Amino acid sequence: MERSFARSVLGSYLDKAKPGAIWYKSMSDEAADPALDRFHTSRKLVELAVIPLSSGKQHTDFLEIHFSTRPGAVQQALLNIISGTLVRTWTNRSPGLYAEACLTERRAARGAGVQAHLLSMDNPAQLSRAEYRVCVLLSKGQTAKRVQTDLGISKSTLRTHLRNIYAKTQTGNMSELVYRLVSVDSFSGQVPRRNSAA
Repeated sequence: MERSFARSVLGSYLDKAKPGAIWYKSMSDEAADPALDRFHTSRKLVELAVIPLSSGKQHTDFLEIHFSTRPGAVQQALLNIISGTLVRTWTNRSPGLYAEACLTERRAARGAGVQAHLLSMDNPAQLSRAEYRVCVLLSKGQTAKRVQTDLGISKSTLRTHLRNIYAKTQTGNMSELVYRLVSVDSFSGQVPRRNSAA
């Protein structure tokens, strides 16, 4: 979302709103906000609930919840029940802790190489789309012949894909590859050290 619409609903009460109170667009005395109306129309939304989480001299934090249908009595009651918990959680948070954890994780991943399952969205083995499709079918228990038929590729194309996949996943044959594909272990993208016979 490009901007907040809390001011459109709370108006002059934005800095004075009681944390945990729920303000609905349809119950607001404020003039309609054309930007909010366009936002709702373009996304087929009809209602906005704003829950102030904290109110201070320098800023006010709030949660906006947009609805595709008008919330009924049960939904409104549930919002009333959880609004206090939201305020307490927000008040007791450690500002910056989540962002710092994300940055720390990203730095560690950069230093150690990406660690994720081979078929995760991180794509730690840097598989091409075609190679990824082959791996998905193999992970579902399909034979090489069935993969070739399902993808409509020649035997030599499948051989090329498999050769590339083996190299990228540090596997030597179909059995090792399938084991790696169905394993819950993560893949670091780094070539493991092998002991050489002396």
